[in-house]
Amino acid sequence: MDKRTLDRRIAQQFPALTPKLQLAARYVLDHPRDVAMQSMRALAQEAGVQAGVMLRLARELGFESYEDFRTIYRAWLGQGSDTFSARASALQQRGAQNADARLLADMLQSETQNLAQTLAPETVERYAAAQKLLAQARHIYVVGLRSLFPAAYYFSYACGMFRQDTTLLTSTGGVFTDALRKVSADDAMVVFSAAPYARDTVAAVEFAHERGARIVAVTDSTVSPIAGPAHALLLFANASPSLFPSVVPALSVAQTLVAMLVQSGGQASLDEIDNSEAQLRRFDVYARTSRG
Repeated sequence: MDKRTLDRRIAQQFPALTPKLQLAARYVLDHPRDVAMQSMRALAQEAGVQAGVMLRLARELGFESYEDFRTIYRAWLGQGSDTFSARASALQQRGAQNADARLLADMLQSETQNLAQTLAPETVERYAAAQKLLAQARHIYVVGLRSLFPAAYYFSYACGMFRQDTTLLTSTGGVFTDALRKVSADDAMVVFSAAPYARDTVAAVEFAHERGARIVAVTDSTVSPIAGPAHALLLFANASPSLFPSVVPALSVAQTLVAMLVQSGGQASLDEIDNSEAQLRRFDVYARTSRG
């Protein structure tokens, strides 16, 4: 069974469900990514029901366990969950009355929820593991294509202020993977990717993994094609009513990793930052503004 078939089954059985099961079913239909990414308990809390209600819903729909039910959504997410045209159509179907005000409110709510999930207290150990891995690397390669290029660029640019060993892979001139020729087990790769997953990103991760490099995967699902090879896996939620899935959480991960590297970098990082600031002043990079 695929997600589309399951959605039809939920819709068909919805009228006969109890009110609590309807509440759970409605949340499942509206938040399929959450079903794929979150535990049963966390999903139930978001839906406003007890965890047992989610289990009963799964069984009502013909599944022996909740994990069997969840597998449908994980497979769907791994295949690329929706199209840009579908997202654009959903935007236009929101209705004209107070559409702008509702859109702003929905955007704010979705980003708040995304960040709360992405930087939740229980993720501290994952971030600490990623920080340690990156701090020990001889060289850090950074990958993020298409809509997630800003997160990769920020991480590489910010690290350049206090490290001299970071390379951002870009497609300029068609030489995307050329920089990986010397990648080895002494190196690390930070990779940003979310559905739909860019082929070049996946290929770069596979190549670096084959060479023994340590992979820090920043992605949207445990079934992401870059999650398997990862030595450190940082998940971000990216639900959004906008045309693209949100890039804000991925940027927040990039910012957090940079902050953790600076925090643990000691005097060497401070010296490099002083040197970077001196160079920026020498070239008069920033416009001068008057205050007061």
